[in-house]
Amino acid sequence: MSTLTRLTRRIGLLGAFTGVAVAGGLAAAVPAHAASTLRVATVQCDEETDEIGDDSPYFVVFAASTTNPNATAFGKWGPGAWDNAVATGDIYHPNGAVVSGVGSGWIIVSLMLEEDDGNDLTASEITSIGNNMYNQYQISFWKSQSTMLSELRSTLRSTTDMYLTNDDLVATATGSASAGGSWAHYVGDGGQYWVQYTLP
Repeated sequence: MSTLTRLTRRIGLLGAFTGVAVAGGLAAAVPAHAASTLRVATVQCDEETDEIGDDSPYFVVFAASTTNPNATAFGKWGPGAWDNAVATGDIYHPNGAVVSGVGSGWIIVSLMLEEDDGNDLTASEITSIGNNMYNQYQISFWKSQSTMLSELRSTLRSTTDMYLTNDDLVATATGSASAGGSWAHYVGDGGQYWVQYTLP
């Protein structure tokens, strides 16, 4: 093989690698217009938790693209005005924004908590949990869906638990982001809730 042929092939191969790297970078930054704000559309309390008084539920939510491990979002919603306000049989339609930048078809991994004596999670702690979930997704993305979801649920629960002092973990759930909505079923700490997450 001539030196010219070898050089041409090396340049072509370098171009191919560069193209992949650029495409990978672009894929992470592209469709901002296709992403939307994930919302809590409905909260239905079938059974309040075993905690004293009515519930103060809130939710931390991790959303991620199924095709790009770098495309993720993380946020918290609640309890806000729901401090000791949610009882068995209550149904609310808050349409509350959880996090923006979520695409249709993304996976949702969420954790329901019940607030006791003020909010345990600071803004920096929420950022830290989100960063930890992003790092876990870099590992779990390449595994089977069942293993990936199991690892993400476990990481969300254990990482959040590190920052809690009084609040109670209720349960984790998984779903898929869509305009039609995805229902999460939380059963734990004596309580049972259905929560619908939607995109506009």
